Amino acid sequence: MQFKVGDKVRFLNEVGEGKVIEILSANNVLVENQDGFDYSYSISDLVSTAPKEDYKLEGIEHVESVNEKVQAESKSKKLDEFYKKFNHLDKISKEEHEIDLHIEELIDSHRGMSNSQILSVQMANFNRELNVAIRQGSKKLIAIHGVGEGVLRAEIRKEIHYNYPEFQSHDADYKKYGYGATEILLK
Repeated sequence: MQFKVGDKVRFLNEVGEGKVIEILSANNVLVENQDGFDYSYSISDLVSTAPKEDYKLEGIEHVESVNEKVQAESKSKKLDEFYKKFNHLDKISKEEHEIDLHIEELIDSHRGMSNSQILSVQMANFNRELNVAIRQGSKKLIAIHGVGEGVLRAEIRKEIHYNYPEFQSHDADYKKYGYGATEILLK
């Protein structure tokens, strides 16, 4: 996707949104986040936020789906404002952070999505929650991925191994999660 100066964007691996203020290269743009700070982002880490008028879908089911998504976006903005007001509470450590990465828990419908698209959504949510857990000072993150064929489990462990070598990962408590979760020690 190509962005232009002034486009509003959301971050795939972080909470929040911003505005494109400069095109740095074919793959990178400079974004001013909601706190007023400028950061360079890869285009692949951004999603355009289109206003309600830009949705061009027909049929009552699609209109209702779009309305739900628009309402979710406004709720997300209100939640972001709430977090800004109480960001000092982020310093309070939460011992354990948990995320359920089953696709049914992350999006309303995954009908028509390929396995790689589903995995992308799951990994984006994992990375976002990992960043939140790190920022909050959590001691560990439990990623519930299910048993399945082990593709998501392998991707999570590969992500930790290559991008966060200071963290340790292993199977979570069998009594509580069975073989379907990975525990990442953040401290």
